[in-house]
Amino acid sequence: MSQQNSAPRALSRRRLLKGMAILSISAACASLFPAQFAAAQQATDSVFSRVSAFLVNRPVSPILSQRYLAALNKHYPDFPTRLSALTQYLDAHAFTHVDDFLQAVDAQDPLRHTATLIIGSWYTGVVGEGADIELITYADAMMYLPTQGILIIPTYGSGPDSWGSKPIESLTDKGQPA
Repeated sequence: MSQQNSAPRALSRRRLLKGMAILSISAACASLFPAQFAAAQQATDSVFSRVSAFLVNRPVSPILSQRYLAALNKHYPDFPTRLSALTQYLDAHAFTHVDDFLQAVDAQDPLRHTATLIIGSWYTGVVGEGADIELITYADAMMYLPTQGILIIPTYGSGPDSWGSKPIESLTDKGQPA
């Protein structure tokens, strides 16, 4: 009859190597991305993330929140002041839904313009205007959420409305369009 031994299994070379590999990989990952994790946590707690989540009526990505905020500050030098005014207004009125806020402010109100700038950025994935537009995210733009799981998001192009310039018409020898 064999005797049951209650002592733990001996540490084999294979188990030791697996454990060392897992520890090495986890240490490498932690050393590669600590700044992003810290920045993402800070963006989560930031005013911009809180205001964005209220305006788009859903949780927002901390990393994208950080990128949007940086781009909005870059493209609109007065954005910190505009964000502060919007935050103060939202805090003072304690709206329960973004629709309540939109009904409370006039269409020409600067607060509404700031709110639509933030909402538009999250939904289109771009910040800026005209030739100075900056792509923040393409596949994670909120405009794709209604069809998520139904349609595949195209992975080509440089963002919404990114068509090239109109092709030059080729002319025949007589100057007529071909």
